[in-house]
Amino acid sequence: MESSGADKGFFQKPPVLTNQFHDDVYFRRCFKLFLPADIMAKTEAEVAALGQDVLADQIFAWVTDAERNQPYVKGSGRDVFGRRVGELVTTEGWRELQNFGIAKGVVACGYDTPYGAFSRPLQFLRLHLWTASCANVGCPSAMQDGAASLLRKHLTSPKLTSQLSPEQRRVFEDAYRRLTSRDPSVAWTSGQWMTERPGGSDVSRTETTAVYRPDGNAGFASKQQQLPLGPWSINGFKWFSSATDSRMAVLLAQTQDGLSAFLAPMRKHEPSATTMTGQPLTDGECLNGVQISRLKNKFGTQSLPTAELVLEDMRGWLVGQEGKGILEISAMLNLTRIHSAIGAVGGIGRGLGVARAYTKVREIGAGMGARIRLIESPLHMRTLAKMTAEYHSLMLLSIYASYTLGLAEHPLGDKAAPTPALAALTPQAKLVEPLLRVLTQLTKAYVCKASVPLMFACMESLGGVGYLFNEEAEYLNMSRIFRDMCVGPIWEGTTDVLCTDFVRALKHPKGGAESLAALEEVITKASAFQGKQARPSGWDPVQRWASLKDRIVGTSQGDLVGEGRELLWGVAEVLASVLLYVDAATDGNPATEDIFHRFVEGKLGVGKRARGAAKDELSRDLAIVYGTDSLGSASKL
Repeated sequence: MESSGADKGFFQKPPVLTNQFHDDVYFRRCFKLFLPADIMAKTEAEVAALGQDVLADQIFAWVTDAERNQPYVKGSGRDVFGRRVGELVTTEGWRELQNFGIAKGVVACGYDTPYGAFSRPLQFLRLHLWTASCANVGCPSAMQDGAASLLRKHLTSPKLTSQLSPEQRRVFEDAYRRLTSRDPSVAWTSGQWMTERPGGSDVSRTETTAVYRPDGNAGFASKQQQLPLGPWSINGFKWFSSATDSRMAVLLAQTQDGLSAFLAPMRKHEPSATTMTGQPLTDGECLNGVQISRLKNKFGTQSLPTAELVLEDMRGWLVGQEGKGILEISAMLNLTRIHSAIGAVGGIGRGLGVARAYTKVREIGAGMGARIRLIESPLHMRTLAKMTAEYHSLMLLSIYASYTLGLAEHPLGDKAAPTPALAALTPQAKLVEPLLRVLTQLTKAYVCKASVPLMFACMESLGGVGYLFNEEAEYLNMSRIFRDMCVGPIWEGTTDVLCTDFVRALKHPKGGAESLAALEEVITKASAFQGKQARPSGWDPVQRWASLKDRIVGTSQGDLVGEGRELLWGVAEVLASVLLYVDAATDGNPATEDIFHRFVEGKLGVGKRARGAAKDELSRDLAIVYGTDSLGSASKL
């Protein structure tokens, strides 16, 4: 026997993480289901290249830098002579990751591609690959996307455009151009400031106020462009403000006519601005009436600067009508909530990619002195199969929400028709908006909540290594992803808030009936899809939906809110089951058929899957995890 030491003895062979575009069977299935064949052919090479680029050593070096050197406010909040200052400092890694995402069109893809309704699923499939490598720059990207969507609506709708003054239109056009740019030197990110101390998600108690004061002394956002800062003076205190380093913000404030939405530049031209040593700046800038009170000390997302902000005469522009701020912000919430869901499943996708790679290199004892790789362990592979199956259902639901968003923005045309399978999931044009109204709440609540324990299971699959902050091998740092993922069920509305909103939307006297009709149409059409998947005995999503609908219609809103979670979960699982059914029926793939049957058995209590011998069960689990069809082929992995 020879003793081990720090530099001798056994060393575990590191797992090899490969491009998830190729390695993740269920990513490819979603890519095929939600995009027509011609769009797939045009975009496949570029998306595959992105999948490789996000695994570059330089990306992970920037991630480590952003995590180790967290943002801070320079000094104590005042200079040595007592004047208030609050300069935010971010690290190079954070800035370079933002530039990478902008250059790759993480947001722009939803606006500058010629694919109509399919631009959104393409965008979010790309985001799925990027999110686990982005160290939370996806948060400002989400709000950037929401702001771009809001401005596009006001710049393209004839009714809304007619309400813009010439100056306001110039400001909106410039901001929209920057929000959708792929040039990091031009592009802007955006804040989305709603949360305040009295209400949290209850924005009705907003204490920030805005007064119309076009006194002509507000100045300009930029010396070169001479774009005015805006005629509204905004004052108040914002409690949770992420993307503090953004160049603009969309925020809520009270006016005489009620809660209203505003666009405000974060910076303004200041002729008297100087360098630290007092020398004049040719093109000086300072914050536009914003002071950073302090940065939040958070459990996760620590690379992301989230601040408490004091607003004192922040100049901005009204978006839409006074008193209609909730309506304007809701359009942004549709996007940021889908971003949250995609961020969650993207993290799970990375976690499972690492877990799959680890099974090929890690050996365990098998009794009587024998040793096997984890890939040969029936228990380990059964666990990974369950995790993979759940991931597939969550991903289908998330990308489906993005497709519905695309339909709301771009009606389907003859040039880009959905596949027959996707057509079975496509509602009538008049029901798209009512479906989106409830689907974003459902998806964000269900997916983000389920993803937290699922990510923990990915950590656990690596044993003690999974619990470490592996900055030496950042691609293995599942602890970072888990920690950051925990914000998902909280940010942009907690699970209970979303369930309450879901109930309110379904019970709304004007739009509730339409949302119910939209859900019913999708569930009915999808469950009737004729493909290569046999319907299991007892699976009747239409009947299950009818029971849920009867409960919704026949119960008062006050009584229904108390069972909001059970209701949302019930609808989500019916919807997930038909998505799994349609996906499996497209080609009759045995692994996806198995996932569907396991889902309806485990979640809906329908059917009883026949179990085979241990070797056969291992083969079935391997097929789910790796897309293989036998133990023999899996052993070669």
